[in-house]
Amino acid sequence: MPNLKSIKRKISSVKNTRQITKAMKMVAGAKLKRNQAAMNEFKTYSSSFDGIINNISKNTVLYSHPFYKKNLRDNDNDGDKISRGILIISTDRGLCGSFNMNLFKLFFEELETMVPDADPAKLYILGKKGFDFFKRNDYEIAFKGFYSESESISNLSVQLSNVMLNDFTEGKIGEIYVISNNYISALHQMPIAERLLPFDSYDSGENKNSGGYLTEPVSYEDDIIDKIFKDYIRTKIYFKILESFAGEQASRMYAMDNATRNAGKLINKLTIIYNKARQAAVTLEILDIINGVNAVK
Repeated sequence: MPNLKSIKRKISSVKNTRQITKAMKMVAGAKLKRNQAAMNEFKTYSSSFDGIINNISKNTVLYSHPFYKKNLRDNDNDGDKISRGILIISTDRGLCGSFNMNLFKLFFEELETMVPDADPAKLYILGKKGFDFFKRNDYEIAFKGFYSESESISNLSVQLSNVMLNDFTEGKIGEIYVISNNYISALHQMPIAERLLPFDSYDSGENKNSGGYLTEPVSYEDDIIDKIFKDYIRTKIYFKILESFAGEQASRMYAMDNATRNAGKLINKLTIIYNKARQAAVTLEILDIINGVNAVK
């Protein structure tokens, strides 16, 4: 027969856990509203920047820019190989369901689809969960950034983008990919892999202008284009981080809601077991009393 004290202790423990998960759900919900507002406010600017880059990319004269070229390296007699830099935007904290594991799963799926002539990927990781996971699996980590240790997300995104852009321009990596969670709704975050560099070209065989953009003086055009491209990469990374923040809180809120519901179901089951055990104990006591009375007679 189950021990009444142990069952009661379990019920008390689950009730305490339910209080914690309920509080975490409320906190995640408040953070979600704040992060969702920040993401939506910045989304307009980021989308406009996408349009500018697409427009500028129609200029075939710009295809000599380093950001349109893959960096190939000659490895002894094996021929040219491409070294890929992969940015993974994970979280610092857990208890957010499969939010991080979906990213890691997509990473391994993307590795399988890469061409055989690629060097091992060089990783740029945001978030303690991503760093811990890939550190355990002995991957080369070129950059790690933790949100809790950074003064601001903006500074962290600038620092990260500078490292990645330097590695790309110096030929240390030939392509840059970012793997992050795309925020679709509060109930749906989908991991995606997107190539940041090199840019796609739209070569149609004719020389077009810079999408209607003029620079003065003309001699500064290269410097201006270079700055626009680098600012675009920083903007893209910053928006991906904001999107990941919103998705993290949404996933945590949903996970804590499920945990709270499951705790309630477990409490009901344990309560039924406790009542049955107590009823059995009372029945045994009554039988003992009856047997004692019969023995006296």
